[in-house]
Amino acid sequence: MLSFKTLTTTLLLLSALVIAHPNPGHDDSDSWKGKKCPTCDPISGQNKCDITTSCISTGTDFHCACRAGYKASKHDNSHKQFRLPFKNYEFLVFVPENTPCDVLCDDALLPPPQLCSEVRFRDQCPA
Repeated sequence: MLSFKTLTTTLLLLSALVIAHPNPGHDDSDSWKGKKCPTCDPISGQNKCDITTSCISTGTDFHCACRAGYKASKHDNSHKQFRLPFKNYEFLVFVPENTPCDVLCDDALLPPPQLCSEVRFRDQCPA
């Protein structure tokens, strides 16, 4: 039988590991730094795009795209949602995998070029 001291030490070490890396299955350490943007796997069943999004090609990468007129957050949170300067698709909002898009954009009834204009462009991502 394990001693109380050994058991306590083991629990403390495990707690420290969980705090240091709370979601070991998802490494997003570089997702929002520099020129690296969150991408998705285009193979059906392999990507982790939320059911409210689709994994689409932007020419050089694949990203989870919200339905037209929807975004992920009411707040201006460029770490949760962004738009790309992708010709004829500037109205789409893109999000990391596992992020639902269930918030209606402020200007959801406007024509596509003006949809979701409150969400900032992320120019440093290749499109």
